[in-house]
Amino acid sequence: MAAWQVFTATLATLVIMTITIMSLHHPHQDPNRLSVDRIRERIIKEHNALALTPRDTSAWSHLAPDHPLGVQEAHRTMQQHRRCPVAECARKAAAFRALVDAGRIKPTRMPPALQ
Repeated sequence: MAAWQVFTATLATLVIMTITIMSLHHPHQDPNRLSVDRIRERIIKEHNALALTPRDTSAWSHLAPDHPLGVQEAHRTMQQHRRCPVAECARKAAAFRALVDAGRIKPTRMPPALQ
């Protein structure tokens, strides 16, 4: 390689490195980004709101519900029982059936427990 090629390649490398370092050193501030304080406030508000609401412990039971589940309650039940197999948890099976009946879930095959 000729000396001018080495010089040009070195100069180009230094320019690229400088641009990269400068872009990392001065990140762009997103005005819509939440600050840590705003996130902390929101979490505290949510925690306080949850503390004020009465807790329904029957939702965590694996027994079949004593009433037909609505769509919102079925969604919440599916989230609460996400680790439960449908065949073993009567509450999740009822929620699954409610969501299928409402057209929110379209299973490719029905679990044997629900057939």
